[in-house]
Amino acid sequence: MTPIERGTQALAVSLGAGDWEAAGAGSHERFAAAARAFLEAIREPDELMMESGAEIVRHVGEGESEEAYRNDAANIWRFMIAAALAQD
Repeated sequence: MTPIERGTQALAVSLGAGDWEAAGAGSHERFAAAARAFLEAIREPDELMMESGAEIVRHVGEGESEEAYRNDAANIWRFMIAAALAQD
Protein backbone atom coordinates (compact mmCIF):
# COMPACT_ATOMS: atom_id res chain seq x y z
CA MET A 1 0.00 0.00 0.00
CA THR A 2 1.40 3.41 -0.99
CA PRO A 3 1.64 6.37 1.41
CA ILE A 4 -1.16 8.07 -0.53
CA GLU A 5 -3.37 5.03 -0.09
CA ARG A 6 -2.58 4.86 3.64
CA GLY A 7 -3.28 8.57 4.00
CA THR A 8 -6.49 8.27 2.02
CA GLN A 9 -7.81 5.52 4.25
CA ALA A 10 -6.65 7.32 7.40
CA LEU A 11 -8.49 10.48 6.34
CA ALA A 12 -11.64 8.52 5.57
CA VAL A 13 -11.61 6.81 8.94
CA SER A 14 -10.70 9.95 10.90
CA LEU A 15 -13.45 11.95 9.20
CA GLY A 16 -16.06 9.33 9.93
CA ALA A 17 -16.60 7.90 6.44
CA GLY A 18 -17.18 4.50 7.99
CA ASP A 19 -16.09 1.27 6.41
CA TRP A 20 -13.53 1.92 3.67
CA GLU A 21 -14.74 -0.87 1.41
CA ALA A 22 -18.35 0.33 1.63
CA ALA A 23 -17.47 4.00 1.08
CA GLY A 24 -17.46 3.71 -2.71
CA ALA A 25 -15.19 5.00 -5.50
CA GLY A 26 -16.42 8.60 -5.26
CA SER A 27 -15.44 8.77 -1.62
CA HIS A 28 -12.13 7.09 -2.36
CA GLU A 29 -11.28 9.72 -4.99
CA ARG A 30 -12.31 12.58 -2.71
CA PHE A 31 -10.19 11.33 0.19
CA ALA A 32 -7.25 10.60 -2.16
CA ALA A 33 -7.41 14.23 -3.35
CA ALA A 34 -7.43 15.39 0.28
CA ALA A 35 -4.45 13.16 1.12
CA ARG A 36 -2.49 14.53 -1.85
CA ALA A 37 -3.42 18.12 -0.88
CA PHE A 38 -2.20 17.47 2.64
CA LEU A 39 1.15 16.12 1.45
CA GLU A 40 1.53 19.06 -0.94
CA ALA A 41 0.81 21.44 1.96
CA ILE A 42 3.50 19.90 4.18
CA ARG A 43 6.05 19.45 1.40
CA GLU A 44 8.16 22.34 2.71
CA PRO A 45 9.68 21.60 6.15
CA ASP A 46 9.67 24.16 8.93
CA GLU A 47 12.74 25.20 10.92
CA LEU A 48 12.28 22.57 13.62
CA MET A 49 11.91 19.82 11.05
CA MET A 50 15.05 20.92 9.20
CA GLU A 51 17.03 21.05 12.43
CA SER A 52 15.76 17.64 13.51
CA GLY A 53 16.71 16.13 10.17
CA ALA A 54 20.03 17.96 10.18
CA GLU A 55 20.95 16.19 13.41
CA ILE A 56 20.82 12.87 11.57
CA VAL A 57 22.45 14.16 8.38
CA ARG A 58 25.41 15.57 10.35
CA HIS A 59 26.68 12.05 10.72
CA VAL A 60 26.66 11.39 6.99
CA GLY A 61 29.28 13.83 5.69
CA GLU A 62 31.85 15.36 7.95
CA GLY A 63 33.04 18.87 7.29
CA GLU A 64 29.93 20.38 5.73
CA SER A 65 28.72 23.76 6.90
CA GLU A 66 25.76 24.06 9.25
CA GLU A 67 23.67 25.52 6.41
CA ALA A 68 24.60 22.58 4.16
CA TYR A 69 23.41 20.11 6.83
CA ARG A 70 20.10 21.94 7.16
CA ASN A 71 19.61 22.10 3.39
CA ASP A 72 20.42 18.38 3.06
CA ALA A 73 17.79 17.59 5.70
CA ALA A 74 15.21 19.76 3.94
CA ASN A 75 15.99 18.10 0.62
CA ILE A 76 15.62 14.63 2.15
CA TRP A 77 12.16 15.64 3.37
CA ARG A 78 11.19 17.04 -0.04
CA PHE A 79 12.44 13.95 -1.87
CA MET A 80 10.52 11.68 0.51
CA ILE A 81 7.28 13.62 0.00
CA ALA A 82 7.85 13.76 -3.77
CA ALA A 83 8.39 10.00 -3.82
CA ALA A 84 5.17 9.46 -1.86
CA LEU A 85 3.23 11.69 -4.23
CA ALA A 86 4.71 9.95 -7.28
CA GLN A 87 3.45 6.55 -6.11
CA ASP A 88 -0.18 7.51 -6.66
